[in-house]
Amino acid sequence: MNTHVKSLVVSTLRTFSSGSCRATGITREEFIRRRQNVGLNIRRKAPNVHRDAPVFVVSVAAEQCFSAPDVPYPYRQCSYHRYLTGLTASKTILTILCETSGQTYSILYKKRQTDFEKLWEGASLSDDEIIAASGVDEVRDRSKLLDDVKKVISRSILSFDEKRFEHDSQKLAEVFCSARCMVPLFPVIDVLRWIKSPAEQDLMRTTCSIGSRAMNAMMTNCRHVTNENEIVGRLEYEMRSRGASALAYPPVVAAGNRANTIHYLNSNGTIVENDSVLVDAGCEYDGYVSDITRVFPVGNHFTEPQKELYEVLNETQSTLLRMVEHERPLRLNDLYTAMLATLSKNLTEVGLLPASLSEQERYFAIEKICPHHVSHYLGMDVHDVGTVPRNINIQPGVVFTVEPGIYVRKDNYLARKDFHEIGLRIEDNILITENGYELLTKSCVREVEDVEHLINFGALRNAD
Repeated sequence: MNTHVKSLVVSTLRTFSSGSCRATGITREEFIRRRQNVGLNIRRKAPNVHRDAPVFVVSVAAEQCFSAPDVPYPYRQCSYHRYLTGLTASKTILTILCETSGQTYSILYKKRQTDFEKLWEGASLSDDEIIAASGVDEVRDRSKLLDDVKKVISRSILSFDEKRFEHDSQKLAEVFCSARCMVPLFPVIDVLRWIKSPAEQDLMRTTCSIGSRAMNAMMTNCRHVTNENEIVGRLEYEMRSRGASALAYPPVVAAGNRANTIHYLNSNGTIVENDSVLVDAGCEYDGYVSDITRVFPVGNHFTEPQKELYEVLNETQSTLLRMVEHERPLRLNDLYTAMLATLSKNLTEVGLLPASLSEQERYFAIEKICPHHVSHYLGMDVHDVGTVPRNINIQPGVVFTVEPGIYVRKDNYLARKDFHEIGLRIEDNILITENGYELLTKSCVREVEDVEHLINFGALRNAD
């Protein structure tokens, strides 16, 4: 069997059975440590007067949603719930009781399947399999949740994710009010998720490698496509055939002027001669995602204006990557400030911005040319750990993007007319290490010569 076809079959089987699977790269011991750390950090966040109390955590699985009767949307587990359990099944609730002694006891509550559900959906993991995979201490029926909560809540610091508890929600809300105090759950988990463990770093390396190789393969096979939707289909095939379980998010595939819509998601427009195509896509592998953007010409070469702006953008990103390598401490907001300064200088040199502009006018113009931040954290979610600010020092183990962009809309009266309706972005994924950094997406072609060689010859330049 062809290697790509074989991996596609394996990936498809993993997707269909994902209601039961866990992240294979994370051990049960790591899940246990995660739950212990959540309890310890919640206690530190509680008011001093309550720190002698146990911590009680409640985490709820994502609900299965439907587009029509009996037609489910693809299911994706809540990343916070998966971080604590490793499980991708719906209809589960996790509780963690952390005593002041440091002892932690975790219970996974699930609804028992009916014979009808087993017939149509397949059997879920058994209680023993859940315990073996996630390291929870016990599995109980969902019907026992309310009574169990009542036994501990009044003496506990409560932390929960505020999701709906289906028909139990009102009763649980009333019981939760009797807790000694409440600490929001997501910010506590975000701090832990922000710094990836060695096992998580390996999963990030894998998902970024799959995404990079799939992006190269897509460009090789989409030289003369005539519709954006063809590229979407090719992307999904190339990613799944290399072991990804799904696309990480709806991809942006934007030809011509549509690339000036930052999150253009229709991806069904016609591609015409001399268009460049911006593709922002990533894949998911065992719960961890990549996020890559590249631009390529649908013909043999970039046009001269496209190439001129692309070289400016590529040099800007290279400057930022050198900053990632050498500057410590490093903050994401520092990268954004550096992007504004570098784009201002480079775009003035190529004539997109008039040299007569004052410094303040140039920065105002640049913020319109690139209206988004240059970086965000990356991990289990594409915009990961949303409560962690971008103005703090990045630590070893943190993964983030570097993604400068240039968007020249037709109403940009400052720009040369031959630059109008060109939209470009280059995005790569970075891991900070103890000794420097890793460019996780380095295998995805970026230089103009490499992109054009791949388009024209279907192979990497200087490949062995």
